[in-house]
Amino acid sequence: MQKFLFLSLFLFAFSFSYAQTELWLGPKAGVNIANVSNLEGKSQIGAYGGAAFAIKFFKRYALQPELGFSMQGSSEIYNTNEDLKLTYFTLGVINKLYIAEGFHILAGPEFNFKVNDTFSDWADDGIYDEEGNYIGDTDAQPFDFALVGGLGYDLPMGLTFEARYKQGLQDVMNFINWDSDTNSRLNQVFQIGIAYKFHMNK
Repeated sequence: MQKFLFLSLFLFAFSFSYAQTELWLGPKAGVNIANVSNLEGKSQIGAYGGAAFAIKFFKRYALQPELGFSMQGSSEIYNTNEDLKLTYFTLGVINKLYIAEGFHILAGPEFNFKVNDTFSDWADDGIYDEEGNYIGDTDAQPFDFALVGGLGYDLPMGLTFEARYKQGLQDVMNFINWDSDTNSRLNQVFQIGIAYKFHMNK
């Protein structure tokens, strides 16, 4: 049994190394055009950045885990001068499908952990009912799960250009009974950026 297990692990490692046609690590950065749905706000310009590690298993497919930050939110919400600014630490698992030389489509989940949110003075510490019972607060949620999709192009020199759309799937606010609107407030982000590949196995 132990010999069989050892042989299986050896064959898996051999197959992985054989399939690993390309391995790289590099920085990525770009611009966010962000908004939050159902806040009646304007788009907010921010930045994103981080690092990406990619394994190109086959000619047409690569898996790309990513770590980074993303500045999001919405400006002039509810037609006021108030802004909602959100900064996240991001962890993504992006799948890349190459449809032609250099050109690829990408998709995958992204896990967003809030590290900062900036409200104006109207953001109260809590919300209470008429009897003084605590029923919620106006803090931004500490976590958001999102889906990412987009297009990209790899230059032979190692530079990659990408355009992505990121859709949050969780209400970013704790506005319990804050108003009568029950629609979710979701992160919506259009991203334009670049990355650079440092090859690790060539």
